[in-house]
Amino acid sequence: MQRAKEGDAGAFEVLYAHYHARVYRLLYGMLGNREDAIDLTQEVFVRAWIELPRLQIEKTLYGWLRRTAVNLGIDHLRRSKLVRFQSLDAPLDDEEGEPFEWQIPDDTQDVHAAVELNELQECLHHALQQLSAIHRVVVVLHYIEEVPVEEIAQQLSIPVGTVKSRLARAREALRRHLEPLLNKGNEENGMR
Repeated sequence: MQRAKEGDAGAFEVLYAHYHARVYRLLYGMLGNREDAIDLTQEVFVRAWIELPRLQIEKTLYGWLRRTAVNLGIDHLRRSKLVRFQSLDAPLDDEEGEPFEWQIPDDTQDVHAAVELNELQECLHHALQQLSAIHRVVVVLHYIEEVPVEEIAQQLSIPVGTVKSRLARAREALRRHLEPLLNKGNEENGMR
């Protein structure tokens, strides 16, 4: 980090290699579009190269990168007003076109369970599409990036209560969209 702050391009490349995939996945989760996520990931690292000499060494680099990525992502969402998502079970490509997949654990070899998981992923994908951008951002940060509510509030410059409210509304909206699937599963298992 210190060498990169002093302008060592090789040291910056090491930092880039270490954090690139995380920033890309965060932006892809927010935007749902590969090309936009690639562009904004590049913008995050361009800004990092420019700002690195002025960054406080005590602060974590990924925290700064995540904050910059979220801000750029929100700005992009505001400008585009069109949010596109990709199926959670569809293969994803990184910037170099190499495949990677969502990290959704599936410990079973049971074909029936795999079909049910696929249906659940499709329903979850559809439900996420129904969320507004402001709700989707807090869901991605809190549940995928595992960012604490207080940090989300600070990062988005909104009160903690607003973050909690948005998360609660997002959970309720997701529950409404997923309820038919959950009820179907309960009926098939003999539960009512």
